[in-house]
Amino acid sequence: GAMRGVRVPPQFDPLGLLDRTAPLLATPPTASLLPSFSSLTAATIPLLLSTAAHADSFKASSLAALTPDAALDPDNFRPVCPASDGVYRFGQTVIVGLVGPENYKEYAPLIAGGLLRVRLELCVVESFVYEAIVPFIKEKGLSWVLPLHETVETFLAGVIFAIASNFILIGSTKLVTVIVTYGDVFFGFPFRALGGIGWRRLEDNVIAPAREEPQQKKGILGGIFRQKPERVPPSLEEVVEANKAGSVGVASLVLWGSLRAVGETSKQLRRLTEALDIFVGRYLLLTTVAYVGFKFAHYKLWDPFPYL
Repeated sequence: GAMRGVRVPPQFDPLGLLDRTAPLLATPPTASLLPSFSSLTAATIPLLLSTAAHADSFKASSLAALTPDAALDPDNFRPVCPASDGVYRFGQTVIVGLVGPENYKEYAPLIAGGLLRVRLELCVVESFVYEAIVPFIKEKGLSWVLPLHETVETFLAGVIFAIASNFILIGSTKLVTVIVTYGDVFFGFPFRALGGIGWRRLEDNVIAPAREEPQQKKGILGGIFRQKPERVPPSLEEVVEANKAGSVGVASLVLWGSLRAVGETSKQLRRLTEALDIFVGRYLLLTTVAYVGFKFAHYKLWDPFPYL
């Protein structure tokens, strides 16, 4: 009964905050927050969607800008190498003919692996020539090699061509030299030897019997180290004139002459490829480095050339 008469003093609230928060405290939190959350969601969802749309468009534009040209895409690189394919098929046919089908099946992975790598190296050179160099020269000409006025286009064309030639030719010319050398040994040399023997007999029909020279005084060893007189072969016209009488002579000229011509052609081709391989291995790198340096100096310092 004593507690009933005690008067509770009012709480100090000069700003009236208790009066403002009382309805919020009396109302459940979810009921007060749902309207504001729904209004916030309704206002922000379109903004988020528009932001996402702009982000997707920016991403698509960025990817489109970063996507390389179709010509630079490695997936689109499909070189066409008919000559390399012919070498591969020829080598496969020769090996099957030499070792037989049964032995070829037993060693097929090794043989095919070696032939495919040879075909790949040859295809690198072939595709570089017919799919890069020839179309570019047909379109641009040769004015970019050493122009009087060096531009960005001529500078880039010369530098790219020089650097690409180093990487492609230095390794591939050695393989071409090996193939040509094997071809000359197993194909050109027999033709050259047989044709040389037959042609020598045709030349003997032209050369008159040598007259006996007066006997000279022999040395202590009987003159065995004395050099014999050099044989001077007759000309082609003399050989033809001496052997064209009769069908047998004409057939001999055609047969031995053809064999010798094929053998000599193979020999000259081998020498040419060896000279090209020596030049590429020793001097191509130095030549291209000097060329790139000259192009750079021409583009930056001496434009137009000559600088007077």
